Amino acid sequence: MKSIRSITLVLLASVLLSTQLLPVIAAAATAQSNKGSGEALEIAPPLLNLSGNPGETITAKIYIRDISKSPLIVNGTANDFIAKGDSGTPAIVLGNDPSNPYSLKSFIGYVPNLLLQPQQMKILNIPINIPKDANPGGHYGVIRFTATPPPNSGGNHVALSASLGALILLTVSGKLIENLSLSQFYVSQNKHTSSFFQSDPLTFNELLKNNGNVHVIPTGTLTVTDMFNKKLYVTNINRPQGNILPSSQRLYSENLQPVNINNRIMFGRYTASMSLSYGNGNKPIVATVVFWVIPVKLIGIWLIVLIGGFFLLRYGIRRYNRYILSKAQKSRSK
Repeated sequence: MKSIRSITLVLLASVLLSTQLLPVIAAAATAQSNKGSGEALEIAPPLLNLSGNPGETITAKIYIRDISKSPLIVNGTANDFIAKGDSGTPAIVLGNDPSNPYSLKSFIGYVPNLLLQPQQMKILNIPINIPKDANPGGHYGVIRFTATPPPNSGGNHVALSASLGALILLTVSGKLIENLSLSQFYVSQNKHTSSFFQSDPLTFNELLKNNGNVHVIPTGTLTVTDMFNKKLYVTNINRPQGNILPSSQRLYSENLQPVNINNRIMFGRYTASMSLSYGNGNKPIVATVVFWVIPVKLIGIWLIVLIGGFFLLRYGIRRYNRYILSKAQKSRSK
């Protein structure tokens, strides 16, 4: 049975589904020496987006540097990873899972162990051997590194408690299937879904499922219009951009805060419209949801004020009438 464990790869959760490869050292794992000083190992890029053909060998180039004040023995290993839950958080698969059609671990060649001196950087060219019978589409893995001080090195000892890794998104050529479906589109407030709200802020949520065999990046906009079809709020969906892996789903959310609408009081019927596109040919996904904002408390306060004002006005009119009648009677009696 496969074993899956969520491991904190420093900065990887934020770059897992990013599309940008950083040209400089960009991800760091940090640990404390015996004296409490921060010491670390760095690698770049934190994510590699590669492609290749069945039977081809390609290279994953990784830069690794010791930024601590002492030498480090760096041990490398390769694992598969999956997207965990609706957030896309990476979960490393420990062991082998022959049933996983998106496995990359078996493609990755030897990952060397290194001895790095303080501030020394090395370049690792790690071969990825794509089998001739590899399934077309996406294959996903991570090359992880951990570091320890050499034995009998003396001085401050470093013990890195977290793995530092580079995620690899490999696309194998062939019959690529790009297919996203919208599972849910709804409005919520404080994690409670509804069609009726008393006020903002509000959250708009799009749950998308990848039914294909390769990772895709949906992009588009969310537009909120009022009952007069006037645009109230427009924002981007999936920013910063992130992929959705095959056989997984991901939830994107956009928050409408009072400041986004110039602190305007929302009242009445509203329509939220999402328009997304993805993949080659910009395949579209569109949907709308209708919701109401009725500020019950505010209306209640105004009703109290109006009712109170009505009775005060009525009382004032009666007082005034009695005053006029009294004055008229006094005039007649003279």
